[in-house]
Amino acid sequence: MGNDRYQMTLEEIPGIILDIRQKGALMGTSTNRIESGYLLSNGTALLENEKDENGFYVGGNYVNGEYLKSQERYEPVRNKDGAITGFRQMSAYLHQFSGEEQKLIFQYALNTKNKLLEDLEQILKIVKNQQLRQLVSGTCEKFARIPDRECIRLMADIRAAYKERNLESIRQRQKAAQRKPAMRKRKRSLER
Repeated sequence: MGNDRYQMTLEEIPGIILDIRQKGALMGTSTNRIESGYLLSNGTALLENEKDENGFYVGGNYVNGEYLKSQERYEPVRNKDGAITGFRQMSAYLHQFSGEEQKLIFQYALNTKNKLLEDLEQILKIVKNQQLRQLVSGTCEKFARIPDRECIRLMADIRAAYKERNLESIRQRQKAAQRKPAMRKRKRSLER
């Protein structure tokens, strides 16, 4: 491993963060019904119930009262309290990778396409488990076909999204832990 391996990190790669124009997405031209979701500054509508199998919001637009999905994927950006303040537009290549492949990229991506591929190839040399070998080799094949510049964006977006998901999970567990003692106190006072 060279000393330059960690010079640049994925946190230094800026993402495309879009502001929320309004909460709720207007549906239909004659009914003007508001759906639960968000309208972004670029005109994309995100509906709460329109997420892909990996939990990313699926972008879309209303045309003649009909919601048309796109290939675009979005991840919420949250403040320190966990409130959604905007959305990260994910790499156009994200939908090509399964959730397990995304987690693999999150775990091993450092800063360049070549370094990720080198690390994944090292895994292939030592892993005996056939399922894991297929996961790693499939990820390598897909990743190798993506242009270098787009790979960096894909890695940075995945890193930011999964890091934020981990932080949100911690925030939710902390909130739940804070509520539990209050619930116990109320229960005890009712028993008396």
